Amino acid sequence: MTIHTSACGVICTACPAYLAGQSNDPAERERVAAAWHEIYGLNFGPEAITCGGCLGSDEAVFCTSRKCSARRCCRSRGLTSCAACADRPCADLERAQSIWDDLEEKAKTLPESAFKEFVLPYCHARQHVPGMPDAAGR
Repeated sequence: MTIHTSACGVICTACPAYLAGQSNDPAERERVAAAWHEIYGLNFGPEAITCGGCLGSDEAVFCTSRKCSARRCCRSRGLTSCAACADRPCADLERAQSIWDDLEEKAKTLPESAFKEFVLPYCHARQHVPGMPDAAGR
């Protein structure tokens, strides 16, 4: 399988919303919606659990990604990700990546399998965009 990343470095092809959208399986969408509610407190119905990757059209992207300024910037510049941009530092990218910074803490409270499936795909996004400092600013 080809690996796709979001503008900010999340591995789209490991994201449960992306995978559920690709499978087009209503039961899988329900399972992801329930897990995201339990883990993140999100209240999305199964019909919302789909994504074609963050650089897709607004209709094809997960609803929370539609207003992401890093995504919008990449789309407006015709870039495949923020990694293809030389403008650094970038406040849009920093905002997008900071959303994921504390997710590894969830490993302390979740079963390993739930962490790997529903949290890990969003961890380490900074490592997928060369030249970005890590969450500690290094």
